[in-house]
Amino acid sequence: MSHRISDSSCAECGSEVKSLPTTIEFRGQEIHLFHPALCVHCLENICERYSTLCANCGEAIPPYSQVGVLKGNGGENQFVHMTTSCLTVGSAFHGYWGKGKLHNFMEIEAC
Repeated sequence: MSHRISDSSCAECGSEVKSLPTTIEFRGQEIHLFHPALCVHCLENICERYSTLCANCGEAIPPYSQVGVLKGNGGENQFVHMTTSCLTVGSAFHGYWGKGKLHNFMEIEAC
């Protein structure tokens, strides 16, 4: 894997981020983050604080991930990984899991 050299500062703590993407393993998942620029320590902390659980497999969905959005029984949103094993077939709702909340929610009109 090639890393792009960067002279960026961490968006959280301001320390130097020497190469992008920032890469960590979090609960068995490899994370490669280009934006925002974060140091390894801050990315690990954000993942611990803001991850949500996948409604299908029960594993963590880290921040800065695309998610499928399902409607729960009480009308609340439930989130699933955007993988073939977790995403419900025919799901027309998706978004971006940020720091503890859903961003860029979209509904694709079903045909």
